[in-house]
Amino acid sequence: MTDDGDATPAAPDPGDHVARLQAEIDAVKARRAGYREEAAETVARGGPTRATDDKLGIFKTDDTVGKIAADASQEIGSRMSRLMSRFRRGRKK
Repeated sequence: MTDDGDATPAAPDPGDHVARLQAEIDAVKARRAGYREEAAETVARGGPTRATDDKLGIFKTDDTVGKIAADASQEIGSRMSRLMSRFRRGRKK
């Protein structure tokens, strides 16, 4: 009667290990060749293309600190004018 729990695992085949490493090396070489091809195409175009402002999330507006301050000043003046006119109307009655 044999005890399967005490069985020693089979030693890994060195050939399989070498084949797996060779496959990884080949994959890395293929990726590197692709990167080199992309770099050559970029150089042939004259360099990398710049992303547009929209793609970068840059939006240009007309709002400057001066314009915002002027708008706020105008709004405050308008509200003060309405408030003062209410007080004037209240005194006449």
